[in-house]
Amino acid sequence: MTLRELSSLEQYFYYRCKLKLHSCFYLAITLNKLPNRSQLQKAVSKTIKKFPQAHCTVTSTSKGQTPCIKDLTGTAIHFDDVVEYSSWKSLYTENINEIFKKYNFQFDNGKPLWKIIVLEETGQLIFVVSHIFFDGMSSTIFANTIIKELNDKANSSSDLESDIVYESTQEIQELPPHPYDLWPIPFSWKIKRQLVKLLLKISPSVVTGTSTNMLQFENYNFPDDFVSLSSDDNDSFVVKNDNIQRLLSIKPNKLQKILNKCKQEKSSLTSFLSALFAIGLKNVSADNLRNGKELTISIPMNARAICKETLNVDESCLKLGDFILGMEYSDKLDAIDANDLWTLSTKIKDYMIDYRENQISDQINTAKLLDIADVESFVRQKVENAYGIGPGATFEITNLGFNRFGNDEREENEYKVTDAFFNQPQGFSNIFTCSIISTPIGGLKCCISYPKNLITEMEPIWKTVEEIIDKI
Repeated sequence: MTLRELSSLEQYFYYRCKLKLHSCFYLAITLNKLPNRSQLQKAVSKTIKKFPQAHCTVTSTSKGQTPCIKDLTGTAIHFDDVVEYSSWKSLYTENINEIFKKYNFQFDNGKPLWKIIVLEETGQLIFVVSHIFFDGMSSTIFANTIIKELNDKANSSSDLESDIVYESTQEIQELPPHPYDLWPIPFSWKIKRQLVKLLLKISPSVVTGTSTNMLQFENYNFPDDFVSLSSDDNDSFVVKNDNIQRLLSIKPNKLQKILNKCKQEKSSLTSFLSALFAIGLKNVSADNLRNGKELTISIPMNARAICKETLNVDESCLKLGDFILGMEYSDKLDAIDANDLWTLSTKIKDYMIDYRENQISDQINTAKLLDIADVESFVRQKVENAYGIGPGATFEITNLGFNRFGNDEREENEYKVTDAFFNQPQGFSNIFTCSIISTPIGGLKCCISYPKNLITEMEPIWKTVEEIIDKI
């Protein structure tokens, strides 16, 4: 059953997938022990029923038609459709890149847009999800629900007779509209929408292109080092997904010291990490850089709270889905003082506060500009109009925050999360990504993904980051 059309933001992620410019992202959690197949099946089955998007797909559409969300009612979802056991012995570069190459979810094939990979060797559950129905926070909510169901004693009974995890003949009556579709459009923004609509017709690169003043690396040729055209379908791309995968690990005691220092300096962990990597860039040789010296940090922001407050949206509608805004902080690389980390960190935090308090409404209306665009063309032009220049941001900091995953809530819980990792594929929006999540036992894990062409050029960044952290 078709529930509703995709919002323009959801279409953005849909066409990234359809054009094969983005496959999935993942949240991996390490458990003190793995559940058996029967226990995991019961937890998955109960979790699917809690979230409509967990048993939905997107209908394939012809040119000119808006893609729609389709419920899988009437279609049996089997355990093996959504859970896969892997023989991998680790989650390092080769296997990480394999996830991003392999799990490009197909639409309207009777299967949902997510999967759990079980690594028996490492005791991990890897939640591989499509960005159409999940943002980073959604993945933590989904994983938390699985853990809660695993620890529910009612699910520890005898083995199941069937491998079906979801089957329903009762159709969902409706799926509420995306909150951004309900967001008011002031008169000034109605005028801006018309201007942008005109620009997209006569000079789309003004809207979708990259500034020529943006800092880029000599040895990263964009988009050639990012994608190639598909040999099977000239309308889509093939992302290389051959990035170097690096892990920054901060143990709980050290993390607490950093948090205390952030509080003392009136900073935050996210702004600290943003400043940390920005200062690391100061140590990259000028010979390895080109274009201008403008540094842009992309820091995705969670818009759930403002949607709930402004639109009075029921909290249940804000669990799974995309509720992110692309906040960007820009500075001149030459203006950054490599010896004054905390001044930069506080400056970024002040910008983040101003963004939340004064710019959120404008940023949601910026996202809603996709309403008046041909979204598929817009996504394609984000790559094509950056040809020979580079991505629109230097790097991305996505922090999923501190997640207990049920730890310490009940001492008798059988399953405890001892560590977590969050990562995303090579993309067209930035040169490298820093994907962060923290847990009580594992501390902070920052998965850094960067082009293999820059393995030498970027080494001074990581060295600087580690040296600064060691001194705190």
